[in-house]
Amino acid sequence: MTRVLVTGAKGFLGRNLTAQLSTLGDIESRGVDIDTPVAELHAALRWCDVIFHFAGANRPADPDDFQKINRDFTKGLCDVLTSMKRTPKIVFSSSIQATLDNPYGVSKREAEQVLLQYRASTGASIRIYRLKNVFGKWCRPNYNSVTATFCYNIANDLLLSVSDPSRELELSYVDDVVAAFLSEIDG
Repeated sequence: MTRVLVTGAKGFLGRNLTAQLSTLGDIESRGVDIDTPVAELHAALRWCDVIFHFAGANRPADPDDFQKINRDFTKGLCDVLTSMKRTPKIVFSSSIQATLDNPYGVSKREAEQVLLQYRASTGASIRIYRLKNVFGKWCRPNYNSVTATFCYNIANDLLLSVSDPSRELELSYVDDVVAAFLSEIDG
């Protein structure tokens, strides 16, 4: 039995992965979020074999929360695992924006660096997915999906805004992303 921890379990990716995990007989899973009590989070980190690290901020009210939630929460996880002398496999959902110099992109890039430093110091297996334009069930318009926003605006006769009509948008369907994540459990 493989024990899987999903951080950000209430979010878009977390909900989709958790729904799939619940259908697999050889997997036991738990979910945590940013607001999970510390003792419960530590117990989950002590328990798991694989961590799908999806907890993060993509539209916080305070721009400083990008660093606090994306980078610092990741660093906290790695620090706790190091103190426990644990090296579960970590699969991290980053973003193609990690190449950009906006607050979100910088915080995701720095979270990636934290994970790579953890790997270098512990030998842990780390997989980083720089996701782009994920859409599917449980997306939220004007929050986490350009596709959901576009569809919502069309369905509600709202103005459509296309910033660069010549740019082709590459989309990733959430069930395909989840299938790739599930392949990380055994491979």
